[in-house]
Amino acid sequence: MSKTISIFILSFLCLCTSARQRVILITIDGLRKDILTNASQPAPFLHDLMQKSIYVPNVIGVNPTMTYPAHTTLVTGSPPLEHGIHCNRQFQFNRDEPALYNWYADSIRTKTLWQIVKEHGGITASVFWPVTTGCKWIDFNLPEYFPTTRVNVSGMDYIRPVCTPSDIMAELEREATGHLSDTTLRAGSFQYDAKVASMVNYLTNRYKPDFMTVHLVTTDYKQHETGIYSYETQQSVAAADHAIGLILENLEYTHQKDSVTIIVTGDHGFTQGRYRLHPNALLVNNELLSEQPGGDWQACFNSLGAAAYMYVNPNLSSKQKARCIEKVRKIFSEQPDSIKAMYNILSNKEIVAISGDPTAALCLAPVSGVGCSNNRKGEFITDFKGGFHGYVYLPDTKAYDPTSLIIYGNIDSNLVKRFLSAPDTIQQISIAPLIQHILEIENDNQQSK
Repeated sequence: MSKTISIFILSFLCLCTSARQRVILITIDGLRKDILTNASQPAPFLHDLMQKSIYVPNVIGVNPTMTYPAHTTLVTGSPPLEHGIHCNRQFQFNRDEPALYNWYADSIRTKTLWQIVKEHGGITASVFWPVTTGCKWIDFNLPEYFPTTRVNVSGMDYIRPVCTPSDIMAELEREATGHLSDTTLRAGSFQYDAKVASMVNYLTNRYKPDFMTVHLVTTDYKQHETGIYSYETQQSVAAADHAIGLILENLEYTHQKDSVTIIVTGDHGFTQGRYRLHPNALLVNNELLSEQPGGDWQACFNSLGAAAYMYVNPNLSSKQKARCIEKVRKIFSEQPDSIKAMYNILSNKEIVAISGDPTAALCLAPVSGVGCSNNRKGEFITDFKGGFHGYVYLPDTKAYDPTSLIIYGNIDSNLVKRFLSAPDTIQQISIAPLIQHILEIENDNQQSK
């Protein structure tokens, strides 16, 4: 076995059993690879699991390295250009409207693992996975879905009507978590991941899904808010690690360990922020965009966290669009050299080549430690102390924010090696096909829905 693959396997993990494996796919949102490799990180369960498991240090994400595109790739094996989810929050063409997220499963253009499992007679479940609202292929589904404006009900009451079956939330409250409210289950709180683990354990024990997806989010919130090295981020790592420990303990206690494969990965990593770019402020200053949404506009950026796609007004003529794009390029090319060193400008052709949004005219692609906002006022560049993800990469660009992969179960390491792009690396698009093999479901065309 190659030492560079960084795979550590107990002897019993190398054996393939005759029993068909069930799979729980868990994402820790913003799981940096150093969380697993740095012994000082407060993650004893993950560190122990890594030593017992098949461990791949580098998962190279899709463009952009963003939560909703990445989660969709993890369950389709398709890049964003094929599955159709290019961002978390949709671009709204400068309309003055509440934020609209890519919540709905019918936005996915390619076949998902949930569909494949259901078509082969299996049971599926999902807990707070993005882009799952209304998914007919998930038997037990608590989708990621939340209000973006002030509402008169709690976040939990807001989500209840879109959960399936309709009484699943009440069942989980009764049997697993106790009453759920904005106090007891608030995204970004340290108790959130533990509550999710309780839901996962109940669903695992009661319904034994063949394939379940789970999204732990607290680490993402804290890294965005406080940076990747903060005490708050370390606390969030401990919270996610505790949730993993609860799930592992349940499998051990209920004698399901040998029949369930646990896969832990991130949707993306994170970089420590240094500067934040505000490209829409440049457009406002050059009279290409209204200062407030709802006004006249020719061009507008939509932030992806780090990178930002630029769209032109579809009502412009072809000549007007071309002049607008050229003017924007000129604005960015005239910035001081010290600022121009912080980003690249990608054309529509270059965006499509990396499986980005084909409707975007340009992409502002920052270097590591630099991100973008949608702010329309103030300076073009400001200092920033939070964390970033949401980068895009040209083929020859080193990934700034990779994540990692852990596979714990009765899996032959030679199977995993077949899906690696390098001895220590797997592409994110290869994880869904790998899971399909673990589930012993072969030869499905994931490109047709």
